[in-house]
Amino acid sequence: MGNEIIDAAVVSFVITLVGLALGFALLKLQGE
Repeated sequence: MGNEIIDAAVVSFVITLVGLALGFALLKLQGE
């Protein structure tokens, strides 16, 4: 049961990192 919680945390963490990376890239592109 503990593995499911860890997997969910890892997935949400990765999604957050990807979202931040995409958002930052869009801001840089729009800035130029």
